[in-house]
Amino acid sequence: MQNQNTRYTKTLPALVIALLLACFGLSPATQAAGHPSIVGLWNVHYFQGSTQLFETYDQWHSDGLEFEVNSIAPGAVCQGTFKEGGGTVQLFHVIYTFDASGVFNGRILETQTNTVSADGNSYAGTFDQKFYDLSGNFLFEATGTLTATRLTVTH
Repeated sequence: MQNQNTRYTKTLPALVIALLLACFGLSPATQAAGHPSIVGLWNVHYFQGSTQLFETYDQWHSDGLEFEVNSIAPGAVCQGTFKEGGGTVQLFHVIYTFDASGVFNGRILETQTNTVSADGNSYAGTFDQKFYDLSGNFLFEATGTLTATRLTVTH
């Protein structure tokens, strides 16, 4: 009986440690082990070709959620979910659209693929935005590139 208790005494802590490591391994910040994380505040510029479309402030959180405020519709906040892995960040982002009078008229579903620089102070990527009306009818698609600079307390 003593051998069984000794075995459980050694096995149980090992199982708890393995479970904790597995849980931490699921967080976006630790999935990018060996690569700088995108978690933080960024100033982002969106382009089609060499033409800048708009600028945003984008906040990426360690829980895999992302919030963005853009310069097109002041006060509008967009949100998304992301995962990091192997130096690449995949984002799914939802955006409400409004007409010139401020009336809600549809939504945009956006995907991004971004890569954080080796020093962790910038990222670059691509975006694909699909526009829909209030009935869910596809209207058009916009694609392009983006670049971002990390903002810190020294800015």
